[in-house]
Amino acid sequence: MVPSSSQLCERFAALQVSVTQRCEQLARRLASGEAITMIVDRTGLSFGRASEWYEQKYGRKASQTPWRKMHLSIDADMNVHAIRITTTDVSDSEGMGAVLSADLPVDRVMADGAYYARRKSLWDSIERTEALSRAGVTPVIPPPAHAVVHGGEDTRWHDEIVKYIQDKGIYAFHKKYGYGLRARVEAQISRIKRCIGATLLTQKIASQECEGVIIANLINLWNAFGKPVCVKNA
Repeated sequence: MVPSSSQLCERFAALQVSVTQRCEQLARRLASGEAITMIVDRTGLSFGRASEWYEQKYGRKASQTPWRKMHLSIDADMNVHAIRITTTDVSDSEGMGAVLSADLPVDRVMADGAYYARRKSLWDSIERTEALSRAGVTPVIPPPAHAVVHGGEDTRWHDEIVKYIQDKGIYAFHKKYGYGLRARVEAQISRIKRCIGATLLTQKIASQECEGVIIANLINLWNAFGKPVCVKNA
């Protein structure tokens, strides 16, 4: 008897999987207590399409493709440390909290301005960056252009960054805190979509979460094979 797709998805959701690190250099750094830089980003992944069944049920063609959010955190060597597949109503700030491990020694957390820029969640973003700063982690997240200095005890890091950008400019902020490293998470997302795919193969969120972990483990396995060294020949 051949199991149906729904049966396979249910079995897939029951898998006990976790993100595994295979980089020996990373293992040595963590074992020695060395702090690492964590880079966070998110992207959208489709998961099938509502076609004939949707039209039969609702009497019209589906206007949108169903999507999920993939949140992930990597280090500067592009090893994936955590990945979460969520519904699209999960905010970027919540997604960041889900992929930052409290067990790892981290010196910096980098993310793009979208984690800071939405007005309705601006205070949530400030609270998260302030919490990271109080924990000894440098949050390298550029504030929005309309951000102002509040002068409160609970906005010290936010005020410091806003004042620095006002005085020196955004590119001075990028240079001071090494913000260029953030491009590596975009490269990792591009690698996932080009080499593995931009569409999740399962339909339910529980199985998709397992699928995300397997994607992370594939990327970490590829990293363990080694990286090319580029040198000038002329």
